[in-house]
Amino acid sequence: MSDAPPIYEGAPPTDEQKRLVALFDELEKKQVEFLDQAGKRVVELCTALLGVFFGVLAFGDKFPPPYLDGSLPAQILTLGTLVFYIAAMLASLYAVQPREYRRYQHNLTEMRKELANIISFKSRWVKVAGMLFFLGTVWLALLIVAIVFG
Repeated sequence: MSDAPPIYEGAPPTDEQKRLVALFDELEKKQVEFLDQAGKRVVELCTALLGVFFGVLAFGDKFPPPYLDGSLPAQILTLGTLVFYIAAMLASLYAVQPREYRRYQHNLTEMRKELANIISFKSRWVKVAGMLFFLGTVWLALLIVAIVFG
């Protein structure tokens, strides 16, 4: 006997199934654009928070400010926050940088693989950027707590 899987008779898709397929087609079509926009948004947020961060550090007539001068935890948190935000910005920029892709005009299988690679690459770097941004924000919150209670 054969170990082949059984063959089932098909049925035409229902309206609900057709809507589901259409929804996933639309999601797939917009995935690359969405990831690019998400990466750009992380860059914008990092830029804004770094501006605020540097504004707070430069506040006053001497550097470092008195609330950082004698506090090692606040200094470490300041440096960590800066590193996380800059790393998040760099990861986002890497995700959205234009790059060359192979275009297989007559091979749909390879074209689909290339699209999957594009989405995987962008998704991975946007996730890394998001995590670094999150960590930078947590460290910024801890820095504020250290300054207020330090």
